[in-house]
Amino acid sequence: MTALREYFFDIDAHGVVYHEGGEINDAGFLDFFYRQMRANPTGKHPDYPYFSPCQRDRNFIRATDTPIIFHRIKHGYLEYAATLRQAFSPDRLRFSDDGILYHPARVGEYGRLSASVIMELSQYLAQFGPYYALKINNIVNVIEPLEPLPHLRVLHPREGNMCVGCGAENPAGLRLSFLYDENERVAQSWLTPDERTTGSLGIMHGGFVSLLLDEVMGKVLSGIGVKAPTARLSVEFRRPVTIGEEIALVGRIVAESGRKFTLKGEIHNVDGIILAEAEALFIQSI
Repeated sequence: MTALREYFFDIDAHGVVYHEGGEINDAGFLDFFYRQMRANPTGKHPDYPYFSPCQRDRNFIRATDTPIIFHRIKHGYLEYAATLRQAFSPDRLRFSDDGILYHPARVGEYGRLSASVIMELSQYLAQFGPYYALKINNIVNVIEPLEPLPHLRVLHPREGNMCVGCGAENPAGLRLSFLYDENERVAQSWLTPDERTTGSLGIMHGGFVSLLLDEVMGKVLSGIGVKAPTARLSVEFRRPVTIGEEIALVGRIVAESGRKFTLKGEIHNVDGIILAEAEALFIQSI
């Protein structure tokens, strides 16, 4: 009986595969190598956490970062070998402390996006408070960190909901996401208004200003698990909200009594100047 043969491979942070110090660049071999790759089930060589069997060969693999590196993005797919790919889900991107982007992968939980893929996506990337976001076709996908701060929670657009502000299903909606701070009980969001929100004077329509303030205050209540429609909303318009210029939304609780919640909301420009503010009463549903 032919003895099992063991081989050892390394994958660097750029996705280059090495065996005994030599680079492996045979496309057919690499396709098979990655197609067979899985978590090491043998109990042997624990410093090689991945495994790719080939008949009598037992290939043990370790990676500098992740075992799968996505080299290309094409037609909605991330490619990691000559013929291997998986669907790209922008809402599932994550980032590391050093700014590397990751996407769920078949092996290793996450795969690293190569520098060339990040460069291709860079035109759609923007800051979202302390996080990042990918904006494509007016849809903002918040990118969370690999290790989220325990007190910060992203409130994504709601699936199956047609709300013009925060619903995921309304094709004409804003599909807003929010960052909720559980310690401070504060909700925030950042966006660049587009032409959909324009009023007759070429600035944001007052109705949309009110909508944004209502949304950010309502998301504070969502953060604490309270469903409460707006009973009263008072808005003060201080300065025009300019189309195409980034704004920040902030909402917080100022008082609560039984089923009644009083909240304050603000819209700021990038210099921190208040453009509009509101106070609202929300009454919890029975």
